[in-house]
Amino acid sequence: MKRIIGIDLGTYCTGYGILDILNNKIKYFNSGCINSNFTNFSDRLYDMYVNILKICIDYRPNYLVVEKFFYFKNYDVLIKLSKLSGIVISIALLKNINFFEYNIKKIRKKITFNGNINKKNISKFICKKFNIKKIYNFNITDALALAFAHYNYLYKI
Repeated sequence: MKRIIGIDLGTYCTGYGILDILNNKIKYFNSGCINSNFTNFSDRLYDMYVNILKICIDYRPNYLVVEKFFYFKNYDVLIKLSKLSGIVISIALLKNINFFEYNIKKIRKKITFNGNINKKNISKFICKKFNIKKIYNFNITDALALAFAHYNYLYKI
């Protein structure tokens, strides 16, 4: 069995989605959101580090997938997400997890064949695909979409 964890980075809420691969078939395993209420960004980074590390220790993924940042209108957000991305890369290296980054349009195209699909429709697609009752947090469904896209890349779907 192989396990993929997709992580949708956010400075206050980071979503994660875990999928299992058994006999080349994909199955939903778990998902959630790491919420950090610290006002100080350094404290939030540390909180995210501790929680993401715990998830990686508890669930032992073989692959860790995040979104590649390519354009932001708000540079402050880009810098903060880049710092968080560095933490996630460090955790992957520390725990010997294969790390991948994908452009969001490629992810959307890989799972729905439409690079311009919106978050609401991705959420509907992911919930239907894995027979999950509606998830109201786009961070979680985006994380599952990252994991599912990586599965599609692995198996050339």
